[in-house]
Amino acid sequence: MALTVTVSILLHDSASDIAACLAALDAQTRPADEVSILDDASADDGLARARAALPRARFLRSETNLGFAAGHNRAMAFAPADFHLVLSPDVRLHRDFLARALEPFDRDPWVGSVAGRLIRFRPEDMLGNSAELLERELPDDTLDSTGLMAHRDRLFTERGAGDRAEGSYLDADYVFGPSGAAAVYRREMLENVAYHGEIYDESFGSHLDDVDLAWRAQLLGWRCEYAPAAVARHRRSLAPGRCEILQPPADRYSSPNQWRLLLKNGLTAGWPSDWRWIIWGDAGNGGEMILREQSSMRALAAVARDIPRLWARRNDSMRRRAASDEEIMAWFGAVAERPLDEQPEFGDAPASAKGRALGRVHP
Repeated sequence: MALTVTVSILLHDSASDIAACLAALDAQTRPADEVSILDDASADDGLARARAALPRARFLRSETNLGFAAGHNRAMAFAPADFHLVLSPDVRLHRDFLARALEPFDRDPWVGSVAGRLIRFRPEDMLGNSAELLERELPDDTLDSTGLMAHRDRLFTERGAGDRAEGSYLDADYVFGPSGAAAVYRREMLENVAYHGEIYDESFGSHLDDVDLAWRAQLLGWRCEYAPAAVARHRRSLAPGRCEILQPPADRYSSPNQWRLLLKNGLTAGWPSDWRWIIWGDAGNGGEMILREQSSMRALAAVARDIPRLWARRNDSMRRRAASDEEIMAWFGAVAERPLDEQPEFGDAPASAKGRALGRVHP
């Protein structure tokens, strides 16, 4: 039986992007088996444009703003498949993106997710140029993401963001996780890392939910492979590390979600060597919140109330861990990527412990 792929797209006032996004998706050399589109309480006609652009898709609508995490949980549940591409409306896939992104799953059964090579839109791309022009790389192109990158202060950035695209990041590697703008996941992994069926943690709303999912996957021994041949263009509306451009309601999630992330997934193992960076990062996080994200202060009370739930989820992940402290902590400042042809110097714990992790899948 052939393996299936579902693409889930969340619309929120995305009318200006969705038609071009779906046109690129419909032109894939390896077509998606299902496309699940959820309109998240939009005030524009994006859903109508989506219906006209891709009538074969499955459509849902929420009358309330669910946010990225809850919205994609519902979109993925609406059309379950062997693999899921979580796609942002402001992404334009190259024709062979899906075919190339699926290749690592065939080579390595422990690859649970794949990160593509995302290139930023050029100014002229906003003028509605053809797909052929969008797929042509130019010397002045810059990268948007080649996967998630962890730092000693426990903050995360998009690897390669802002770097010159030409000639860079052309080798396949293992990375911490994929950018949520165009992330491909193995369903088996999603079910394994889910907590009582909830894949993305819905308390995160619309910020750092992709990082949280990647961190949980690393703890349970799953790998993320960067596939440089899976190329797409992304018009990022929330630039990495640029809290000042966030607009409500997204800003109320950014700083509090950093603490959610650490409460759920952080290890004590790195504190003796990294405590200075962690405290400095927390100080910057708190200062950013006070100076520029005052609405986040109200969300801190929600984080405090959420501690019992976060702790239960933490205990679940830690009880089923397959990766050692050394393997996890290597991502935080020691390595940004791991070559595919080299075993981690700490051994092969993720693969050897996989059976124990998969034996504890929640219904």
